[in-house]
Amino acid sequence: MNKYIFPLILSLLIMPTTDALSQKKVINHVEWKMAAQLQNADGTTSLGFAGAINGISNDVLIVTGGANFQDKMPWEGGKKQYSKEIHVLQKCNDTYSWNKNVHSILPEPIAYCGSISTDLGVVYVGGENENGLSNKTYILKWNAAATEVEATYLPDFPVHSTNIALTHIKNVVFAIGGDVATKSSDLFLSLDLNSSNPEWKTLPKLPIALANSVAVVQKDNNGTNIYVIGGRTKTASGISDLHNTTFAFNIQKQIWESRANISDGENTTNFSAGAGVAVGNHSILIVGGDNGTVFHKIETYLSQIAQTNSPEEKAKLIAEKNVLNTNHDGFYKGILLYDTRTNSWSTIGELPFLAHVTTTATLWNDKIVLSNGEIKPGIRTPNVMLGTIK
Repeated sequence: MNKYIFPLILSLLIMPTTDALSQKKVINHVEWKMAAQLQNADGTTSLGFAGAINGISNDVLIVTGGANFQDKMPWEGGKKQYSKEIHVLQKCNDTYSWNKNVHSILPEPIAYCGSISTDLGVVYVGGENENGLSNKTYILKWNAAATEVEATYLPDFPVHSTNIALTHIKNVVFAIGGDVATKSSDLFLSLDLNSSNPEWKTLPKLPIALANSVAVVQKDNNGTNIYVIGGRTKTASGISDLHNTTFAFNIQKQIWESRANISDGENTTNFSAGAGVAVGNHSILIVGGDNGTVFHKIETYLSQIAQTNSPEEKAKLIAEKNVLNTNHDGFYKGILLYDTRTNSWSTIGELPFLAHVTTTATLWNDKIVLSNGEIKPGIRTPNVMLGTIK
């Protein structure tokens, strides 16, 4: 066993479960409401952002970064714009409002980072912007007295990577997979935020290379595991392999184990770019995401367009791809539940709104926050949705 892993195990095996959700025995459904819509500086409603950073710090929701198309869709020649704006949503009882006095910005525009809320702040890793992939790591903390979000630099990630999955146990952050320059990654690393000299530590690699997966910490009958759910893998053809896998990293044994494939209780389904949260002591809730049916078709068109030398055939394929994008019905709306005790998947309903992809879910007290994201190809949402588990 590596010398740095053993003390990590000792310090992390016991997790607090005092939140309100931990007492719920059976999860039947989720009730949703809109808490707010992201706003532009002039007070108008934002287009919203895909790949935004969403997290809780000192009882406010920070929404920052992300990318959108401000004039035309990408297939019409629109250019992707990356943001460094920071928005802070505050709550008073059941009323939510944006703090208009916040003028903080990120160190640089960024989107599609891995991000996670910790007790010390919102950590984000990697991502991409107009300059390419990033290896930067920061922690964001809300300073109410100064009315600003403080960004503190953390050690660089070992590789430039985007679409990483992040989770944490106490104040140790775990980074899983992602896309590097030409392929998807099987890297699994940790960063101890409490260390006086924090550095990224390498852990046993994923069973397969994965990007756009969901990473969640939860207990099963034998202790605490890190669960990695779904995702996709780049291939040389340009057509991704999509996955229905559930992997669990056993912290005590320091090994990866395969668990039940993702399903609605009857049929297995691929799943990527969705969001998930741990609920109570033994449940993981998964929302949004893409089952890959249309995604595969679009990637196939892109591969065929890149390979053909015929201008007529290229124009025909581009037109067919654009029709597919324009007529897209939205992403996977099922709300999936994984029970770690029984190693079983089920569905507990559907989202009553278009599913958000390329975003993260977080818990704000006992509410699930699903903020921004992509709802159709090229189309973002500014909506901040709150889910109450029943």
